[in-house]
Amino acid sequence: MIEKDLFSTLKNVCDRVYPIKMPEGTTYPAITYQVIYDGANQSIKGNVFQRDVRIQVDIWAKSYAEVKTLKDEVVDKVVELNGNSINAMDIYEDDIEVYRELIDFKVRR
Repeated sequence: MIEKDLFSTLKNVCDRVYPIKMPEGTTYPAITYQVIYDGANQSIKGNVFQRDVRIQVDIWAKSYAEVKTLKDEVVDKVVELNGNSINAMDIYEDDIEVYRELIDFKVRR
């Protein structure tokens, strides 16, 4: 299961890793992740021969430097999971005064 592998991999970067949503009161830095798309490619006979999974990882930190450092570590780990088409975007969340790095990538299994 890609989520299990991803969770274990992200835990090597940050202790606070959560699927989809952080619990209330979480301290930073923290990481959330979610599957955006999970599609199966089938053969003519109907057998699944490949899964295409698109994943979003969000890194949350109180400083820009910290979010960028964690982003580099996460991208290196994503590459180890055979992640490709990796895109990242800088975001600042004004309402909670936190920097966020959104990373979007695909994995084929």
